[in-house]
Amino acid sequence: MRVFDEKAKCVTCHNGPNFTDNQFHALGLPTRPGLPDDPGRYAVTLNDEDLETFRTPSLRNVADTGPYMHNGIFQTLDEVLDFYVKAEGHPAHRHPLITPLDLLTEQDKKDLLEFLRSLSGAPLNVTPPILPR
Repeated sequence: MRVFDEKAKCVTCHNGPNFTDNQFHALGLPTRPGLPDDPGRYAVTLNDEDLETFRTPSLRNVADTGPYMHNGIFQTLDEVLDFYVKAEGHPAHRHPLITPLDLLTEQDKKDLLEFLRSLSGAPLNVTPPILPR
């Protein structure tokens, strides 16, 4: 979690109980061969600032929800992490917070992937207490 919060700064967009800020961001993703370009939120707002922006997804059960990204370009979490480490793709449409994570060590990457995998599991069944009237 320390890598997630501090070194990789994932918590900037993936925060709160569901690990999402529910905001729209452009990642500058590479295009997927055979798929047309997706304008993202721009298709709804027609605001140029929304071109290729997509809502930050929850990371709950992320290890079980591949393929990843709006266009399914990444098959594994390892590929997603590689994208963020290199920050390649289309920088013209990238949110300024998306910068290369090239300072992550191999151990940091392993720790971060293990943390992401820990976000999967069955939800707890919690019975709220009955309060006296």
